[in-house]
Amino acid sequence: VVVGGRGGVPSGPFSGIVANVTVTEPTKGGSLTVWPADRVRPYASNLNFRPGRTVPNLVLSAVSPDGAIKLFIPYGSAHVVIDVVGYVD
Repeated sequence: VVVGGRGGVPSGPFSGIVANVTVTEPTKGGSLTVWPADRVRPYASNLNFRPGRTVPNLVLSAVSPDGAIKLFIPYGSAHVVIDVVGYVD
């Protein structure tokens, strides 16, 4: 997901984002991990959820040089809403 250059976030170099990340309508219980698109996925998750529940969490994540992040849910599927509330230079 490219967050740089969208919704008030600069397209130029910046190091990270602060975002309210919400998982909704998950088909299975699990976790969501957010990380910079140019790095290997970490083992820690940012958000844990149960099936059919809507769960938000405030996430601080570094971004790749092109302003992108990756998302990973290991089981099932879900809708994910990312509301970037700030960025870190």
